[in-house]
Amino acid sequence: MSKNDEKVGAPTQAVRRAGRVRRWLRRIVITPGILLCAYILFRLIYPFWIDARVPADAPRIAFSLDNTLLGRIGVTDATYQRVMTAAGGRLITLRPDAAGEPVDPNAVEALLDEKRIDGLLLTGGGDVDPELYGGDPNATMLVHRLRDDFEIALIRAARKRDLPMLGICRGCQILNIAFGGTVRNLRKGPHIKQHLLLKGHPVDLEPGIVLAELLGVIRLPRVVSLHGNAVAEPGSDIRIAATGPGGIVEAIEADSAGGKGWILGIQWHPELTFDKHVQHKVFEAFVNRAGEARRRRRSTDVRIQE
Repeated sequence: MSKNDEKVGAPTQAVRRAGRVRRWLRRIVITPGILLCAYILFRLIYPFWIDARVPADAPRIAFSLDNTLLGRIGVTDATYQRVMTAAGGRLITLRPDAAGEPVDPNAVEALLDEKRIDGLLLTGGGDVDPELYGGDPNATMLVHRLRDDFEIALIRAARKRDLPMLGICRGCQILNIAFGGTVRNLRKGPHIKQHLLLKGHPVDLEPGIVLAELLGVIRLPRVVSLHGNAVAEPGSDIRIAATGPGGIVEAIEADSAGGKGWILGIQWHPELTFDKHVQHKVFEAFVNRAGEARRRRRSTDVRIQE
């Protein structure tokens, strides 16, 4: 290489290095900005937009906050907002400390009145405190006892009022515990690989009971399954509605105290389904039942005013 070539090559390499530095600086500055805008859109604008799509007289569904990372950044809320809006319901988010700490059952009753609640949705999150059902305290994750106590109080108050209830994943387990049942830990057993996976597994539904009649099938070839625990001993008045690989309980159901509302717990995630036209019938039926509860409540309010 000649001296002239060296003189030309050195500035060229410097220009290239400077260009790379500028590109990385743009990425460092622009990427967080994009993420911040996306977060604002997701957390602030999207909820208002989706809420505006719900009719003013839509049934009001109580929704207890998820205590996992997905819940804290709003993914859980957004997912259920989407499916419940499509079904015609309005989610009313309740914090676990909304009825005091420790939880005051009377305050829970007052909260249901104040918020004009027509149904109760119980979703996923960390493990239920094993102290509530005699489980192993050394095999649990993300226990949030205040949330456990709050949701159990909500379940008992909602049942007395004949409000429909739908539990998903952890919600299925807390429903069973509120009825006096137990939970089993799958993480150290042979079935965990079949139940903690996105690609799904089949589910067999018990013929002739509510869930099978609702979905119109007795077998689902694939459901999204993401759970490390499952129902063990069913609680009082609880019926097993479906099972999965290894005989693991995948759904339970019960009746409300007056028999006017239904109670359904599903261990898999119908909101993340592969066959929306079948599994989303659960949300539609739930909102329809909540609509019936709303009409009963409004009729009672009118009689009281008269």
